[in-house]
Amino acid sequence: MKKILTLFVLLLLIACAKEAVQQPQATIPKLDIIAPATLPEKPQYEPPPTTPLETGNTVEIKMETRNNEFLPTEIKANKGDKIKLTITAQTSGNYFTLPQFNVDRELEVGEDEIIEFLADKEGTFVFYSKTQPTMKGKITVT
Repeated sequence: MKKILTLFVLLLLIACAKEAVQQPQATIPKLDIIAPATLPEKPQYEPPPTTPLETGNTVEIKMETRNNEFLPTEIKANKGDKIKLTITAQTSGNYFTLPQFNVDRELEVGEDEIIEFLADKEGTFVFYSKTQPTMKGKITVT
């Protein structure tokens, strides 16, 4: 046992006596960054128009509300037409709501309410009264 212990101590001393091998240190290259004398010009960009262009005719429609219905119940227009509705509530106050064209107006009894919007989307859209759910009509834009 003494021999093994002695051998172990000798190996330990030999291992400690050796010089440590040093790893070469990595060097970081220096980069010279020079800012450009002038900045490049901004590209010329014109954003598209945010509101649709009016390209069609003005479609004028006289409409009434009577006995919980819109008269007429159907409107036809072409894309690009300006729609001008003159609505008269005959029997009771209501609303005219057409969310696809951001229209939501209160209709007073006996008064003309003029509503104008641009038919800039194609399709069939439902208009209604939010106080009378059965009062509906449609506008078709082609």
